[in-house]
Amino acid sequence: MAITRARKTTKTAPKAEKIDTTAEQFIAGADTSSEALPDSLLVASLASREAPALAVVESHLPWAAGAGMLPLPGVDVALIIGVQLRMLAKLSEVYGVPFKEQAAKSMVATLMSTVLQNSLAGSLALAFKFTPVLGPLIGIAVLPAVAAAGTFALGKVFITHFEAGGTFLEFDPKRVSGHFQTEFEKARAGRKKRTRPEIL
Repeated sequence: MAITRARKTTKTAPKAEKIDTTAEQFIAGADTSSEALPDSLLVASLASREAPALAVVESHLPWAAGAGMLPLPGVDVALIIGVQLRMLAKLSEVYGVPFKEQAAKSMVATLMSTVLQNSLAGSLALAFKFTPVLGPLIGIAVLPAVAAAGTFALGKVFITHFEAGGTFLEFDPKRVSGHFQTEFEKARAGRKKRTRPEIL
């Protein structure tokens, strides 16, 4: 009786397909939007950006106050706005938002003119701004605090706007004027509290 052995067959694994996608293309195709992130990671991401954003705002306050101390009507306001625009440019970098300089100039002018007209300190600074001798003295006494508080309020309003996913093109100064005024008054009150001497 003849015994036939089973023929041993070997299976070859299929060849892996060559992937031509580069690392840059893979990253570009990945979904990195906020909708794709879990809630916990999204909250952590926003929190991690808020701290450096607030640091940017705080770092610009002395510059705004310093610009307000210049006894040069017109030049002081221009320098204050320049400091605020630089701050907004830095905030846009933190949040990855394209900076629109012309739009930002219009927004800053609208909000700052509103607070100058509505606050007593701002009204005094505007009323006596071009008065010889008295005007520069009042400006030096009042404008630095107004400039610093306005810069702080501006930064807070834009941080809130950017954290909500907004851009410069979507920013409406009229809608945030109430929030801006509230932050301005908070900053003014905080400054007065810090500079008030303690009574022992």
